[in-house]
Amino acid sequence: MLNNRSGEGAIDWGKLATIAAIGMMAFLHGAAAFAVIATVRAGQQLEAEHQGKLVVRSWFLEQVQDVEKAPDASLQGKDAFRTACYEEAKDIAERSGGDAARIERQLRYTVATSGSRNLISRADRERGMPGLASSGHAAAVLGSILLLWWLAMLICQGDGLELDLQRRRHPMWEWLLSHPVGAGAVFFAEMLSPLFANPSYWAAPVFVGILYGASHDPLTGIAATFLIGIPVTVAAACVGKALEIGAILRLAPRNRGAVIGMLSWFGYASMVATFIGVAVIPHIIPAFAHWIDQAAIAPWPLLGLFLGLGENGAFSLLRGLLFCWAASAVMIAAAVIFSARSVRNGLAGAFASDTLPRRRKRKASFGREPLFRKEYLWFVRDRSAIVQAILIPITVAGFQLFNFRLILEHARDSWNYLSGAAILFGTYFLWVLGPKSLVSEGSALWIALTWPRGLESVLKAKAWLWSLISSALVAAVLLAACWLFPLDAWKVALVAVGWFFFARSMAEKSVTLVTVVSESGEATKISSGRRWAAQLGMLTFAIGICTQQWNLAIVGIVYSWITAAAMWEDLRARLPYLYDPWSEQLPEPPTLMHAMVSISILIECAALVTGLVYVIGGKDSLGLAQGIGYAVCALCVSVGVSSFLSGRGVSPARIWCWREDEPDPDAKESWARRYLAADRHQIRWLFIGAGGGILLALLAHAYLMAIQLIPSVAEMIHVSEQQMQSVPGMGAAYAVMAIAFAPFAEEYLFRGLVFRTLDRQWGGWRAVVAAAAFFAIYHPTISWMPVAMLGAANCILFKRSGRLAPAILLHMTYNAVVVLWN
Repeated sequence: MLNNRSGEGAIDWGKLATIAAIGMMAFLHGAAAFAVIATVRAGQQLEAEHQGKLVVRSWFLEQVQDVEKAPDASLQGKDAFRTACYEEAKDIAERSGGDAARIERQLRYTVATSGSRNLISRADRERGMPGLASSGHAAAVLGSILLLWWLAMLICQGDGLELDLQRRRHPMWEWLLSHPVGAGAVFFAEMLSPLFANPSYWAAPVFVGILYGASHDPLTGIAATFLIGIPVTVAAACVGKALEIGAILRLAPRNRGAVIGMLSWFGYASMVATFIGVAVIPHIIPAFAHWIDQAAIAPWPLLGLFLGLGENGAFSLLRGLLFCWAASAVMIAAAVIFSARSVRNGLAGAFASDTLPRRRKRKASFGREPLFRKEYLWFVRDRSAIVQAILIPITVAGFQLFNFRLILEHARDSWNYLSGAAILFGTYFLWVLGPKSLVSEGSALWIALTWPRGLESVLKAKAWLWSLISSALVAAVLLAACWLFPLDAWKVALVAVGWFFFARSMAEKSVTLVTVVSESGEATKISSGRRWAAQLGMLTFAIGICTQQWNLAIVGIVYSWITAAAMWEDLRARLPYLYDPWSEQLPEPPTLMHAMVSISILIECAALVTGLVYVIGGKDSLGLAQGIGYAVCALCVSVGVSSFLSGRGVSPARIWCWREDEPDPDAKESWARRYLAADRHQIRWLFIGAGGGILLALLAHAYLMAIQLIPSVAEMIHVSEQQMQSVPGMGAAYAVMAIAFAPFAEEYLFRGLVFRTLDRQWGGWRAVVAAAAFFAIYHPTISWMPVAMLGAANCILFKRSGRLAPAILLHMTYNAVVVLWN
C-alpha cells in the first residue's frame, strides 16, 4: 500500500523473509543429516569397543608404534608418551564424554599390556557412511533410528512452523459439500497444501542430498536431492495431512485437539532437537550401549535400503532410487485411501463422538470455588489441555535451558546455579503456559463474559493455578538442591520464598496476553508490544540467583510485580472491547505504564548526559556531570510528561493534587494559584512533612551507624566516601542534585504517577508497599531500607494531605539532613 501511494519501489521484505526461512530450514535438515552421519560413526566406535579396541587419533597410534620400534622401548617412562596420553584422553572426553583422568588411565593400561595391538585409528574404524556395510549392527541400528526420526519429524510438521495446529477449520469440507467431486481428489489436493505453506518441506531434500553425497559422491548427492528428496518429501506431507484429517473426522471432539497437538508437538520438539543432535549424540550413545546391543539382534536394513546399499557392500543410486520411489508411492496411496475412508465415514454421520460408550458422570471435587472447579473440568473434558498447558511449555522451557547450558554445567558444583536453572525453567514455563492454555481452552474461555464472576476473575484464577503448577516443578529442583547442598539449604529456602512471589506476578503477566478466538478456532495474534512488556524483568530474578546478587533478585521481583500491574491496567481497559477492537479505548491516563516509561527515560537520559559531560570534561568533571545530568533530565522529563498528559486531557492539578476536580475554565484563578493557597490545613501538613523528613533522616543516620558495625559494609562506605572526596565539586553537586532537583522529579513520578495508579488498582497497604519498593530499587542497595521508609511515608502523606507539596518538603528535608550531616 505504501509503494502504491508513493509510486516508488522498495525492498520486498516478504521474499527476503521467505529466503531466510528456506535457508534456516536447509540448515536444520543439514544438521539432521550430519546427526545421522555422527550416529553412524558413534555406532562404529561402539562396535570397535565391543571388540576390545580403543579408537584413537592417528597421530597417537603412530607415536605408540614409533616408541615400540625402539630397542629400549619403555613406554611408561617416556615423557612424550605421558603427554600424548593426556592429550588423547582429553580429546576423547570432549568428543564422546566421560572422565578424562579415567580415560587416560585406561590408555596407559592398554598400551602397557598389549602395545598398539588393541588401538585402532579413527580413519580405520570410523569410516562413516562409506563403511556402513562393514560396520556391524550398531551403526545400522542407530542410523536407521535417526532416519525414522527425521521422517517422523517431517510428517508431523503440518501446514506451518507454529507449535500447535488444533481447532483449525478446513476449507476442504466446504468444497466437498458444494462440489460434485470425489473425496479422494479433494483430499489429495488438500494434502499438497503443506508443501506450499511450510518452508520445512521446501528444504527437506537437502537431507537426502547430504546423505547420498556422504555415502556415494557429491554429484550423486546433487542428483539424489531432486530425484529422491522431492518424492520422499511429498509422501511425508501427504501422510501428515492424512493423520490430521483422520483425527479431525474420526476422533471425539475432546480427543482430536490432543492428537493434533501431540503431532505438532513432536514435529516442533524434533525440529528443535535437530540443532543439538550433532553435539549431543556422541555423548549419549555410550550410555545406551546395552539397549543398542539388544536392538541389534533384529535386522535394521532401512538406512542401507534408503541409500541403495547392496549385498556386495557397494552403493547404487538406481537401487536407492527404486526403493525410495516405491516407498513414497505406498505412503501416498495409503494416505489418500485413509483420508477418503475417513471422509466417507465421517460425513455419513458415524462420528466417533456419537459411537463412544456412555460413561458415568464424574463429580468434580476440586474444592468449592467455582473458578477452580471450572479449570478442573477443563482438564478432565479436553484432552488437549494436557498437551497445550503442560507438554508444550515444558518443551519450550527445556529448550531455553539448553540455550543457557553454561548454567547447567555448573549446576552440580553450586547451589546457586542449580537454583537459578530451576527459576529459569519455571519462568519460561509460565511465559509459554499462559497464552497456550488460553488458546487451548478456545471459545469456552469466553463463557465467562456472561458469567456473574466475570472474565477478570477467571484469568486471576488461572494465574494462581499456573503459578502453583510451576511452583511444584521448581520446588522439586529446589528440594534436590537442599539435599545436594545441605549447608546452603537456608539460601535455597530464601530462593523458594522469592519464587513464590515472582511466580504469581509472572503468571499474572502471562494471562494478560489473552486474545479472542475466531470462528475457525484460531487465536488472534498477540501484539509484539504486549509480548515484550510481559518479558520486562523476566530474567532478572534468575540472573540474580545465579550470580548470588540478592539485590538483583529483589529488583526482578519488584519490577515484575509493577509490570504485571501495568499490564492488568491495560487489560481492564481492553476487556469490554475484545470482540470490537475498533472501538477499544485506552486506559484513563495517567497509567502505570506512563510512569514506568518516564522513570526509565529519566535514568537513561541522566546516564547519557553524565557520559557526555564526562567525555568532554574528563574525570575532574564527574561530580559536575552527575549533578547537571540528573538536574537537567529531571526537569525535562517532568515537564515533558506533564505536557504529554496535558495533551491527553490530564491537567497538572490532577497530578499534583490527590483528588482535585478539573478546574473551571471560566474561573479567574489558575489551578497553580489555587493549589498554593495557604490555608491553615495545608500549613499543618507542610509542618508534618518537614518534621517527618527530620525524623526519617535521624532514623536513616542511626541505620547507617548500625550497618557500619559490619566490617565489609564499613569498608564499602569508607571507599565510597573517599571516591567522592577525590573528585572536586562532587559533594556539592550531589547535594544540589539531592536537595534542589531530585525531590520534585521523584515525587512527581513515584508518588504523583506510580503510587496514584497503584492505589487505583490495588489500594491500601499493598499499593503503599509496592510503590515504596519500586522507589527503593532505583537507589543503592545499602540505602534500600531507609529509602523504602521514605517512599512509604510520602505515599501516606500524599494521600492524606491531598497535595504533593508536603511530600516534596519531607523529601527535601530528609535529603538535606542526610547529605549535609556527613
